Amino acid sequence: MKRLVLASLGLVALLSPSLAADMPQRMAPMPYKSPASLPFNWGGAYAGLNLGGGFSDVSGVVFGGQLGYNWQINQLVFGIETDIQISGQDDTTIVSGVSFNQELDWFGTFRGRIGYAVWERWLPYFTVGLAYGGRTVSRPGFSADDTSVGWAIGLGVDYAINQSWSARLEYLHISLDSFTPVFGGTAFAMGRLDNDIIRGAVNYRFLPTY
Repeated sequence: MKRLVLASLGLVALLSPSLAADMPQRMAPMPYKSPASLPFNWGGAYAGLNLGGGFSDVSGVVFGGQLGYNWQINQLVFGIETDIQISGQDDTTIVSGVSFNQELDWFGTFRGRIGYAVWERWLPYFTVGLAYGGRTVSRPGFSADDTSVGWAIGLGVDYAINQSWSARLEYLHISLDSFTPVFGGTAFAMGRLDNDIIRGAVNYRFLPTY
């Protein structure tokens, strides 16, 4: 019996290397490759808020919102944008020797934009279009208001924080047509109202294109 056990152990020892060779080898794990990130695309609809200040014929704080849409072809970006602003701007003006307080109560624009995307997430742009706004001219005992139209032109730069959010710095010049209020039977020709505006903004893309 003892010899049988020893013979069995010897046979197992002899067969072990060959059995191990016949067993399937464990496969090495495949290296993981993270997916490539998509290049940023400025195309799509967006909306946001802005805050800034104006100076020139009137001066003060402006606050409002904007809505727009972009199309991107290679690095060229074309877009349309409209905005509406609440304005706290005013100043004193003298017409025919009479002192008036002139206010820009609100204004809006409808503009085209063209830009060139650089370093993927930066977008310097040029913008031009229509402007309109509400003006009030007053002196003690008299007040007159008018909605004037005109034009707007400006420059700016957008920066994409991520695929959804972007920040902006913009300079905009608006020029509104003149109007002629009548105070006490006397007409006073108020000239064009020119306003230079610097404002910052944030936008959220809610219909992006990739």
